[in-house]
Amino acid sequence: MQAQVLVSHSVETIQMETIELGDPGPGEVLVRHHVTAMSPGTERASLLQLPNTPSQIWPRNVGYSAVGEVVAAGEGVELAPGARVLTRGRHGTADLAPMSDVFMVDDDVADQDAAFHTLLRITMQAVRKARVELGETVLVIGGGLIGQLAAQWAYVAGAGRVLVADLDPQRRAMAEAVPWLESMDPASEEERAALAEGHTGGPPVVIESTGFPAPINDAFIMAGHLARVVLLGSTRGSTESVNFYRDVHKKGLTIIGAHDSIRQPDAEDNPFLNALAVHWSARRDVAVAMRMAAAGRITLDPLITHRVKGSEFEPIYDLLFDFEPSLVGCLFDWR
Repeated sequence: MQAQVLVSHSVETIQMETIELGDPGPGEVLVRHHVTAMSPGTERASLLQLPNTPSQIWPRNVGYSAVGEVVAAGEGVELAPGARVLTRGRHGTADLAPMSDVFMVDDDVADQDAAFHTLLRITMQAVRKARVELGETVLVIGGGLIGQLAAQWAYVAGAGRVLVADLDPQRRAMAEAVPWLESMDPASEEERAALAEGHTGGPPVVIESTGFPAPINDAFIMAGHLARVVLLGSTRGSTESVNFYRDVHKKGLTIIGAHDSIRQPDAEDNPFLNALAVHWSARRDVAVAMRMAAAGRITLDPLITHRVKGSEFEPIYDLLFDFEPSLVGCLFDWR
């Protein structure tokens, strides 16, 4: 089967190419994509070769969050053609996927929500690691897609108050469009002072999601005494001039690294592990995310700033390369 996929051959370039996928091998499925969701921070870092980006050779593909339907299944796979599935497929009309990266999805979850499954699981695991307590105030630094989703998960987890801090007024407005979220301007000393008031120097949970080095300092400074600071964003560079004595040591902060790769392994063949309430594998988190989306407990529609046909990718990547803050959630429709 032929597929049209997005490919980059050098820094700051992207193009559409036709490739031959072939038949699925053992343990694989061939999936025709309905929709793929962009991960702006990860794709920008890869295509601009930013610091702390895993070394890759060119050409390289982009995209890792797709919803589609099975076209064919390889040996040992019991999925029938037409089965609707989630995969970590690249941006394109179709792709081959190992069953380890295939997740089932119910019909009551819309394609536009299902396509964000990878971003939903990434942000969910960070909130789990924060161990948000009922009624706590949570500050999320960064109002991009990752930050907005983390803020919603924090509220679902029981936070009494959730604020999204971003320099861009459009992104603050996006947070305010979700009834249970608030926003703040991190450049406003008045707003920072108001946040610290009523807490022991600041909120008990801070989630840093920008992917930029400098705001990590803000996360330490704005966090309250004995707070948990979760580093969710994959920082593209080194944070300079951290006063660890003043901003971490003396405040008794707990710093939590929250990369999605650091999680429990899938345990489908181990009933005991699968029964443990604390065993939150990627597969279980995706299942939870889909249930929450279907129930309306997490809302994605306000975060989708761009919906385009897959063939209309060029203006989207121009925005990405320009660090345009209006680009938050983007869906490519391949039907």
